[in-house]
Amino acid sequence: MEKDTEYWTSKVQTVNAWMEQNDAGSMSEVLRLQNDLLAANVANPTEAERLWTAIRAIGAMLPNTFVKRGRGSTLSPEIQAAVDSVANAVETAFAGFYEANWALLSGIVLPHGKTGGSYASAQDAAKNEGARVSRVLKTALKEDRWDGSAQDGMPLNLIPPMASETEGDEEE
Repeated sequence: MEKDTEYWTSKVQTVNAWMEQNDAGSMSEVLRLQNDLLAANVANPTEAERLWTAIRAIGAMLPNTFVKRGRGSTLSPEIQAAVDSVANAVETAFAGFYEANWALLSGIVLPHGKTGGSYASAQDAAKNEGARVSRVLKTALKEDRWDGSAQDGMPLNLIPPMASETEGDEEE
């Protein structure tokens, strides 16, 4: 992939969108300044690469990070940040609930599918809930039931899916 001005500008936008939806705590100012430097150096590939390495290192230390392995998201940076923000809020909410009730829940809240067994910890179960919410939001986006907006970890303008009719509900 050619890392041109457009590529580096998209990286700047990704970090800006993430920072609008998430709190980087004590690293906020450092991350903002590094991103501002990257924005000022998008035309200089060597310097932009160095700055992006620093930004990735900072981002990797943060919860719900914008640093992802593998192929990047096809979502716009703003929508990806909104999805991540909502998923992180759900994961945090479930983590507290699962932690407080893990003795009861550990035997009955089980992974879906062929994995079998149980979750190793309450945090693993909560992480699964966050991933599920991420999938639901992306599906809603594809079905035009959500415009990709969120505020304070809450999706805005999310339309629930239509209830499907079951065979027992049909009149004869």
